[in-house]
Order: sequence, then structure tokens, then C-alpha cells
Amino acid sequence: MSEEDGARLLGPLRDTDVPASDGVSVARAIRSGKRTKALRVMAAGAFVLIIAGVLPLVVRHAPDPVAARTFDPLVRTVSVGSVAGFRPLTYVTGRERQLVLLTPDSKSYESAHVMVNAPGAQGAPSGEPMPDINGRRALWTGTNVAVEWQHDAWAFVEVQGFPDDRDRARLLAESLRFDEHVQIKVPFTVETSWQLDGVRDTDGIIELVFANDVRVGRSGVSGPGLGRVPRTELDALEKSVRPADPPVTDPLR
Repeated sequence: MSEEDGARLLGPLRDTDVPASDGVSVARAIRSGKRTKALRVMAAGAFVLIIAGVLPLVVRHAPDPVAARTFDPLVRTVSVGSVAGFRPLTYVTGRERQLVLLTPDSKSYESAHVMVNAPGAQGAPSGEPMPDINGRRALWTGTNVAVEWQHDAWAFVEVQGFPDDRDRARLLAESLRFDEHVQIKVPFTVETSWQLDGVRDTDGIIELVFANDVRVGRSGVSGPGLGRVPRTELDALEKSVRPADPPVTDPLR
């Protein structure tokens, strides 16, 4: 052992009160010095682990609603233009998908709709590759123009009733916007414990759509889920509807 090593290992003795009746134990001093060194190494390692584990949590940002694989049912994310002989009539929000129903410019039986899935809500479709639409991968499925608007997230555009359905569907797909983030304003409030699944907006007429398929509007309750819900619950819900002036962004009270 060198003189320098001895001085380092015996250093703790300088801060140790030794009883007058005992002599100085060199062996004990060496053990004390080694233990001090080991504790310092352990403390340094623990500090590194804390930094490595905590800092990523400190700088992590809150996830975007869409990136979280669901939509906010009170926010309209999608819009479509008035093109290809159609205009949007009804916007329906939802947690896993948003829907746009379009009406033809002429009084006829043609129809069109757009369905936009949240990431992971539906697997990739199969079909014929098409030229990209606004820089996004596109397919023709045989009935729909499908656009991968975000990774693992697909939008489907369908037109029926024209000899050029595919071309019109592509025009509608080119007009799609996926970053609207329009906070929906509801002209009434309700009291319920039911889970809100989405909002149906038909030319400004607002209905709340619940997970049990019941729809609630200013004029009352409707929807295919009526027969599955006790009448007492429906009556209580309908009585809780109150006008909101100005309209509110959170109608559940």
C-alpha cells in the first residue's frame, strides 16, 4: 500500500473521537475508509439513476387528443368542402370516428358521406393504389376513396348515384381537412350519468348522442336506443333539459 493510499484510507480517523482507554486500531480504520468510499460510489450511482428516471417525466408533453387514439366528442376535428355536386349537411362527432353526411346540390337521390377513423380504430383497407391526395397515401377500395390521413388512421369517402362516383369521391377527399378543432357549442344543458359518445349537428340543429344510442335535443329524446332504456330514466333526462343562452361547450350538468 502506498503512502498516498494509507493517508486516504486513514482519513476518517481525523473526525473520529477515540476513547482514551483504547488504542488506535489500524485494521478498523482501513475498514472504515473502504466503507466510506463504497457509500460515496453508491450515492453517485443512485443520483444518476434518479436523473435518468425523472427528467424524461419532467419534460414530457401532454398527448394530443387525436394522438391518444380517440377524438373528443365535443370537438369537431374534420370538415369537407362543398364540391363534386354536394355540400355537407350533418356533422357527427364520436370517440372513435367522425362522420359527415352530404346532400346533393340538386333535388335527386345521389348521396355521399365521409367517415374518418381515429388512429387504430380500423385496420388498413385493401384496394387499388391511387395517386396521393394532399401528400397522403390513397386507395380505391371499389366503393370508397380511402386516405391515410394520419399513421394507422384512415378516412373513407363514398359517392353513389353518378356515373363518375370515383372521381367525385376523390374531389371530396381532396377537400377534407383534419385539423379543425372546432369546439361545439350546445344551446342546452342536461343532467345525466350516461357517457356522451358524440354530437350530431344538422345545419345547426344540435343533438347529443350517448353511448346507449339515445339522442337528446331541444325537442326531446330520440334514437334507436330508446327501447333499451327504462322509461323513468328517459323521463328524468328529458325533464333535465334546460336552454343555454349563450350556448355552452360543456352541456352535461
